[in-house]
Amino acid sequence: MVERSELQRMARTIDAHRKQLDDIHTQIERLTKVIEEHNVTTGILSHLQKGVKSGATSARLSIGSGVTLRYTHPETEQGTALIDLGSGVFGEKPWDEAETITRERLDGIEMLQKELKEQSSTLEEKITVLAEAFNEAASNLTEATQQPPTQPVPAPSGEPEPSEEPATDESQRRPTRRSSRRSKELTLDD
Repeated sequence: MVERSELQRMARTIDAHRKQLDDIHTQIERLTKVIEEHNVTTGILSHLQKGVKSGATSARLSIGSGVTLRYTHPETEQGTALIDLGSGVFGEKPWDEAETITRERLDGIEMLQKELKEQSSTLEEKITVLAEAFNEAASNLTEATQQPPTQPVPAPSGEPEPSEEPATDESQRRPTRRSSRRSKELTLDD
């Protein structure tokens, strides 16, 4: 039978796994937003490259806070974009190179998201197994504490059985108090 301390340990383990699962879900949500941003970026870069072949291209670029700028590129050659190359270093790259770098990053982020989803599934299965074990152990503990006490074993034949009769008037009477003034001994009544 599982003891209360073991149940508490199991509950703490389940709570820790649930917190870890919540953290993984938060990371997956963040990665989803980053993936969406990368998809928009690669779409814009791809659009700009296709438009340049016709002699001019344009796009609307969001700069944040609901503000969008109209961008026009009148040339027949690719323009350049500033791209974060890592560690806060930016480089000016042609649109096709910027798109390639962005797609490579996107692949890495999607792979990380896939790994986190696998971890999430594994953790969810583990939590389910632990929760079922906890519920079973808690149920067994509850049943064990609610069972009536076992019946006393009858005394061997030939010996008198202990009396289960209610207390008599003698035991219900208030005991008389002895005075200890005559002797210096203390009694339980003093």
